Amino acid sequence: MSFDIVIVGGGLSGLGLACELAKPEFSSLQVLVLEQRTCYVRDRTWSFWQTSSTAPNPYISLVRQRWQRWRVQQHGQHHVHEGTSPRDDLEAIHYCSLDSDAFYTAAQATLAGSNNVQMRLGVGVKHVLDGAQPTVETVDGEVFVAKWVFDARPKKRHSDSGLVQQFLGVEIHTARDVFDSSTVELMDFHPSAQGLHFFYVLPYSPRVALVETTWISPASFKPEFESELAQFIETAVDGADYKVVYREQASLNLDLDSDLGLDTEPYKQAGRVASAVHGKRVVALGRRAGTLRASTGYAFLETLVHSQRIAQSLSAAMHTGCLDQWLAPSFVRAPLDQWMDDVFLHVLSRNWLKSSGYFMHMFERTDAATMTAFLSGRSTLRQRLRVAMTLSPLPFIRQAVLTSFARLQRKLH
Repeated sequence: MSFDIVIVGGGLSGLGLACELAKPEFSSLQVLVLEQRTCYVRDRTWSFWQTSSTAPNPYISLVRQRWQRWRVQQHGQHHVHEGTSPRDDLEAIHYCSLDSDAFYTAAQATLAGSNNVQMRLGVGVKHVLDGAQPTVETVDGEVFVAKWVFDARPKKRHSDSGLVQQFLGVEIHTARDVFDSSTVELMDFHPSAQGLHFFYVLPYSPRVALVETTWISPASFKPEFESELAQFIETAVDGADYKVVYREQASLNLDLDSDLGLDTEPYKQAGRVASAVHGKRVVALGRRAGTLRASTGYAFLETLVHSQRIAQSLSAAMHTGCLDQWLAPSFVRAPLDQWMDDVFLHVLSRNWLKSSGYFMHMFERTDAATMTAFLSGRSTLRQRLRVAMTLSPLPFIRQAVLTSFARLQRKLH
């Protein structure tokens, strides 16, 4: 069977692009979405900072909760950031949380009303082959031919080298009020020699919260998720009865453009992220394209923005009659942000026990607007410098020189 576009993977990035292509301006294109799962259930909680200057988010109405206060703490020492200020020049900042099932339901409804986008669930993909007309072969032997293929499947990790962000989270309901629903517990650090370890609490109400234990660590380290989360919850609820109504767990590759032992071959064509997985007509989406911010683990807004840019570029090519020569835009993170991420994570990995202190210093010594802009990848040069100035100079200057030298060597070779 032939299609103009085949999207492999119906998660956030795949569905996000499919919904863009379901708009009337793309009605002449036949689009197919292939998804391995047989049905959609809640399996993720996406969070992001939203301000008036943030790129338009078509799913903002699906947000479950938003907060204007967030806290980081360690050993009883804490710092709170406020997303509001009496100053007229500081816009309101909200930390937003969105349940994945709300997004899946909205996206499926959009595609159900489309005449040009088809979705097939329960379809595993075996091969994606590039060429003048790329092909997608399913595990059942079906072959789909397309003009373009967008591959949204996360890359598989083939070894225990490199860094990962691992987490286990549960939504709990308590028998009495225990949570401060005005403030997100963004990072409650528990220093460890094994990695950067913190707990994360989204208080939806005084009796409902998502509680997660999170590690940034070598991939070879296997945390005791269940016991550490149970112990933290017992302390947090202060003896109140509670029940677990939902669980989520994941391990996210933190790919670096450096020497942490990760496979960077697919990313060499355009610096950080190449336009294609295999060639010009097989294009990476989502985490496969590099939308996950290595130093923070955030990817929601970056993923949606990438899908919007692809659709805008495709629309322009259709209007100018250049569709056959169209190349999908790659996701490219600001080189300075990527360089800072590389330096930061290398310093953390050399002394995990000190890693939480670096985060505490950043939050304590910067204002809310600067910190959230930096974490969201929207910071100005001045804001980046403010963040850099909060850190101990010696280890970071040393690593900055090493990282820059390593990059220069790769360019020369």
